[in-house]
Amino acid sequence: MIRKLGWMILLIPLVMSGHDDANALPEASNECRDPEEYSLHRQLSHLDREELLRNPEEYLRDPDTYLRSRGVDIEAWLQESEAHFTRPWSERRGIEHFDRNDTVTLVRVPLDQLSDFLATRAVETQRDVLGNEIELSGLFGFAYQLTGHDWSMMIWDHTVLPNLAAEILIPKEAQLSESLQQPVVTLTFSNDSVAYRLFERGQMTEYFWETWDETVECPDFPNVPAQRYDLSLHSAFTSEAGNLTICFGSTHHPLPLEATESLRSLPNRLICESGAYDPGIGLNYLLGTNRLVRGNRHTVQNPGFSITLVFSDQEITTVPDLARVDYFKFAD
Repeated sequence: MIRKLGWMILLIPLVMSGHDDANALPEASNECRDPEEYSLHRQLSHLDREELLRNPEEYLRDPDTYLRSRGVDIEAWLQESEAHFTRPWSERRGIEHFDRNDTVTLVRVPLDQLSDFLATRAVETQRDVLGNEIELSGLFGFAYQLTGHDWSMMIWDHTVLPNLAAEILIPKEAQLSESLQQPVVTLTFSNDSVAYRLFERGQMTEYFWETWDETVECPDFPNVPAQRYDLSLHSAFTSEAGNLTICFGSTHHPLPLEATESLRSLPNRLICESGAYDPGIGLNYLLGTNRLVRGNRHTVQNPGFSITLVFSDQEITTVPDLARVDYFKFAD
């Protein structure tokens, strides 16, 4: 069964109060544009916000007519979106999408090297399991690599057999980066936050956390002190504002003096400019279910992703070019 993605169309666009200035981070390269560039957000950004506030019903009643009457080229956007969604997997870089709840660890080594290391810690290892059936019987995970990419990825399940003692067997980012002598990045996505941690030679060197929870306190890492940034985002249709908190620390970049919109692009830029790619493949994609139950058996699959573009009935499907998927169990 093909896994469908909700195409991230920002029909009620958010705009940043204030503007980027000299203390902002340098602009990302053209190859590392944020994935949202391919949503309607870019097309909507030039619309008259005051007009939308005065008469939002006209837009909401018939978005197609409203946008066309104001110069938005829907056909060109559809063509660009299709080309972007179906671009070759070997050429992709950055983070494919943020609309998810999972954690993935990226390691800049070939899959054979990563799997050999994981096998020394696991109680069970199966290589090349795509198309094979596995039983959910313990603390387990997968490692995989896309064809044409230098980075491999790891994803884990902690729900089938919650076992804090067994979790120490799963190598942490610092251990991976020190043992393999390569960079390691862990990305975490949830309903209201995005975070990453970068490790090099066994040490954390960069940290990022974006959340809608205004009550959070930025963590205090000895080697990477983080600075807090508070951003105010406003709806194009109402006067309501949302407050976003970003915690950012780095040994690679000087910390910006003020909060700017460029901070929000940091997760995608880190992955893209490192030559890495996160396709958004989680356990539910590989196992075909969101409900993981001990004792159940599932076939490891690669069904593909599909979207239906707005203003069009066209459904587009693309299948990740997985070189291999390996399975590891760390506790019975």
